[in-house]
Amino acid sequence: MNNYESRRLTISYLAVQELRQMFGIPEDAPTQALSAAVEKLIFQGGATAQSQTVVQVSPLQPNKSMLANMARQAA
Repeated sequence: MNNYESRRLTISYLAVQELRQMFGIPEDAPTQALSAAVEKLIFQGGATAQSQTVVQVSPLQPNKSMLANMARQAA
């Protein structure tokens, strides 16, 4: 027998709208559809979401984290 723990999650209206757009969920869909979309994002998209992060750096501002990384590797 598997034991699991559930959590209650509150998300904003804008987050719900984003979920509906991402997954094509209609306005009158049951809350289970939204829950399934959140679970999909957590369990299937979690690893890819981190790798798709885009860092925008102004040409006048150095990327401090990248410079620190390079300094650590050189040491």
